[in-house]
Amino acid sequence: MKHKASNGSLKKYIYSITVCLILIFLIEGLTSNSVWVEEYYAQHFYPAVSYLYIILFSWIPFSVGDLFYAGAALFLIYSIITLFKNLFLGNLPKLKISILRLVVFLLAVYVLFNVNWGLNYYRVSVSEKLGISDYKITREEYLVVLDRYIAIANVLREQVDITAKSKNGVKGDIEELVIQDTLLDDYLCKTQIQSKSPISSGLASYFTVSGYFNPFTLEVQVNQHIPNASYPFVNVHELAHQMGVGFEDECNFIAFLTLKDNQDLWYKYSAYYTAVEYLMYPLYGDKELLKIYKEKLSPLVLNDFKVDREFWMSYRGWVNKVSGMFYNQFLKHNNQPEGMERYSMMTRLLVAWEKKQQEEIN
Repeated sequence: MKHKASNGSLKKYIYSITVCLILIFLIEGLTSNSVWVEEYYAQHFYPAVSYLYIILFSWIPFSVGDLFYAGAALFLIYSIITLFKNLFLGNLPKLKISILRLVVFLLAVYVLFNVNWGLNYYRVSVSEKLGISDYKITREEYLVVLDRYIAIANVLREQVDITAKSKNGVKGDIEELVIQDTLLDDYLCKTQIQSKSPISSGLASYFTVSGYFNPFTLEVQVNQHIPNASYPFVNVHELAHQMGVGFEDECNFIAFLTLKDNQDLWYKYSAYYTAVEYLMYPLYGDKELLKIYKEKLSPLVLNDFKVDREFWMSYRGWVNKVSGMFYNQFLKHNNQPEGMERYSMMTRLLVAWEKKQQEEIN
């Protein structure tokens, strides 16, 4: 009886692996054509999936995705321990089942990720949609935009005391703001616009995560411990993922465009503060130029950068190093060969956008 049960389990796992491999083959074929992904997946299939997850998870006040991650991690640990146990004991039938079970789990997770949301990494880009993908950017144009944004950030910071602002109510404000924004209405999926707090913002901080999107439950989580300067920006960035945008630089760009003209000076400052932060990164290779531009920042803006830096430094350790390496490889595997550097590529989009706006004025 045990032998028959073992054969039955083997057949079940082999069948499951076959189905997963067929689905992966179809997914890989789809990723080679961004027009197909845009038309059939992003504009039709993903909105339907998103609506399904509203029914399943939106009414639950805590992050179901965090529980999913915890459960998946426990199952993975259990499977690996069981595999090595059977290997050590020389139990070949159980070893085969352990290996096949682990393979099925990993393949199923990969398929679920792509069907749920992952194919959004291969859709038509925001830059193409806005007609700025072919713009050539000069160093002079880059510095002109940086100068302008620094000046705006300095003025805004003088007008608002962000340290006195409360995060209470921001979630609802940002969600409503994103819903009402019309710039990319025919591109973004607004079936679901909702963010939550992680089960543990402290744990998220140790992973140096300001916010994250769970592609398995389509939930947005925003770390409630992060400093106020970037808090509104992070909210919109993560909601952009929920609306079907995969690339990190494009989520940053959407966050900037959404907040830059807002009447709430905190939200507006958050857009320019974060934009300046990213625009300053390329200058770190030129110490003299970096010094010149740091001196252009007001003491209040500089202090906000200091608060940000000290906050994240207090959480740095082996946990964030390991998670950073993993996430860097994750981005590279998902059509972002630049890895974590992709976030900073928002600067090219910002300058191209400003260049286009100036051309339209002239």
